[in-house]
Amino acid sequence: MPRRKKGATESATVKSERKSDKTPNRLLGMKDFIGQDQVCFDFAYDKASRLAKMYSFASIKTPILESLDLYKKSSRQNNEKEFYAVDGEKGEKMTLRPEITQGTLRAYLENSVVGGSKLARFFSFGPIFRREKLQSGRYRESTQFNLELIGERKPMAEALLITVANNFFEEMQVKVQVQVNSLGDADCRKDYCSKLSTFYKERGRRSKLCNSCKNNLGKNCLSLLDCKEESCLKLREEAPQLADFLSDESREYLTKTLEFLDELNISYNFNPYLVRGLNYYNDIVFEFWPVNEDETVGKLALGGGGRFDNLIESMGGPQTPAAGLAIGIERTIARVRDKSALTNKTEEDIVFIAQLGDQAKLKALQLFEELRKAGFNVRQSFASDSLKFQLEEAVAIKAKTSLILGKKEIMDGTILMRDMESGAQETLVYKKVRERLDKRDKQEKRINLNNRKEGALYG
Repeated sequence: MPRRKKGATESATVKSERKSDKTPNRLLGMKDFIGQDQVCFDFAYDKASRLAKMYSFASIKTPILESLDLYKKSSRQNNEKEFYAVDGEKGEKMTLRPEITQGTLRAYLENSVVGGSKLARFFSFGPIFRREKLQSGRYRESTQFNLELIGERKPMAEALLITVANNFFEEMQVKVQVQVNSLGDADCRKDYCSKLSTFYKERGRRSKLCNSCKNNLGKNCLSLLDCKEESCLKLREEAPQLADFLSDESREYLTKTLEFLDELNISYNFNPYLVRGLNYYNDIVFEFWPVNEDETVGKLALGGGGRFDNLIESMGGPQTPAAGLAIGIERTIARVRDKSALTNKTEEDIVFIAQLGDQAKLKALQLFEELRKAGFNVRQSFASDSLKFQLEEAVAIKAKTSLILGKKEIMDGTILMRDMESGAQETLVYKKVRERLDKRDKQEKRINLNNRKEGALYG
């Protein structure tokens, strides 16, 4: 405390003390991570990275500062007010990235990272910046865990993305409900938007819309389904549903995706009003909504994604199918009820699952999930259709055991188990593979314990 100068008044002293105590304040819409929150953040990064690598996603890091043009054409309509624009040299317009996806696709095109192949899987973990209206759970700088799956136009792709995200939330001990919908293709949406616009313009309905929805009615009518205002929600219940306008191809794609989720035992809710906030999606879209302690479902999504088959072409690249997801880390951490309970598990011997054929791939993914949840350190290369390449990868990562599924094994209800050190191989009944792995681990623990005892005995 500063000493009072001779002759100084009480008020002058208090004023001096206040001035000396004045410190810089954190900007609105920003968040500090310190103490337990930072431990939780590090845990989230570790889990995200490990899960992504387990599912064959390669790490990528793109600049925080990107060209404004990269986002103007591929984000929400009339959303430039959300950008943090930066003036560059010679009039160049730049922005702090509001999303990671576009930067990843730009890097994919610019660096020709796939060496002539369209297939690529990327994951990233980093900040995004949006000048959003401040609300609970919304920040102007936030962190995202992103997955981008490029070059695959199969329902298995969406099922895989949802599986990874679902596992991430499980690891973070955050209960979620998966919301799924289909936006169909461009022709589906054109017909539907025409019908939806006519519905809202009918006498008595337009006047009940909020101001934002009135403005979007002639520009982006799908956004009306995403509005959270009570009056708009009531009108939405009477509106036509997009599912009734899907083409046969889009309907079949949706059905197949949901069947995969059923087979993977992932609980989901078909939400006909889910449209996401971006204008580049087609067909499957999904979000992860938090489940509260009283089992009610919150509406502030912790993550989401979907298919965007035309985005790469709109950026000047070749027509390339793609899908992806983004998870908000700050929102997720805010939902962790016991941050001190999050601890890393120790590494164990690697079990590699190899497959050959579409049926075997699905069966292998189911087995992967079963063993992963049972605590085994499993790895795979589902992106590859070559058994030789997969086994080479198993050797490269020093897997101790490989489990191999092919067409014959699927028909026989069996699986091949190969010891990667000795090359010894045996055929097991598929349903008993977990029991066999448990038995093997127990035998090895006994051998290691006996070896330690002998070492202690003989010094």
